[in-house]
Amino acid sequence: MKQIISGILSLSLLTTISCGLSDNTKRLILSTSIGCGVGLALGAVYDESQRKKDTKNKKNDFQRQVKESLAMEKKKPQNKGKIVGLGAGCLAGLGTGFYLNTMYDNMAEEMKKQGITLTKSERGGETVALTASMDGGIAFEDGKADLKGKGKENIDKLAEALAAYPETKINITGHANRTGAEDLNQKLSTDRAVTAKDAIIENGVEGKRIGTVQGLGSTSPRKVDGKEIDPKDGSNRRVEVEIVPAS
Repeated sequence: MKQIISGILSLSLLTTISCGLSDNTKRLILSTSIGCGVGLALGAVYDESQRKKDTKNKKNDFQRQVKESLAMEKKKPQNKGKIVGLGAGCLAGLGTGFYLNTMYDNMAEEMKKQGITLTKSERGGETVALTASMDGGIAFEDGKADLKGKGKENIDKLAEALAAYPETKINITGHANRTGAEDLNQKLSTDRAVTAKDAIIENGVEGKRIGTVQGLGSTSPRKVDGKEIDPKDGSNRRVEVEIVPAS
């Protein structure tokens, strides 16, 4: 029976990889409705007397297998430079903290190459959100809200990452540096947030995953080592994307 459970667990791992699979494989996964939590759910019933302990052990083992599988996928030549994600149905089976930490581990390096900083927010020792901050110096020109060149590449890469982790919700906040009237800065920051939202959706992220879209003007300058930088600095022309588990 243990061998059967092990087989189910291994099979369920197929849904954790959203990149590098053929269309036929993806269709097979969908048609058989195998989710990340299936192996855990079935594994818990094989020995009721040790159910709680067994489930915990299997979950830990399952998480380890997910990490190993993702690492192997990222090493494949066809996946070099790609964001390798988790399929639908994984959040419940893996747990919120593990899901977001896995997302961070697989996104941070590629995001950094694009000038995007990814940071974690924790509560009670568990990761509850991620924030992607685009380098304002390359994201938006002074007084403008349109994305061009490197700024557009940033959004495209971020959207690819978001698409690879479908069980997340996205909150977008725009910012401006402190030049000119604040009412204009407020409008500009809001326009930048809307521009980012539209670009993310155009790149294949479902609109229903977008939560709040707002601008904060120049009221929230970037922080470096815990200290606010000069509000007039151009790097404050930015958009921040908060990534939280889908409710």
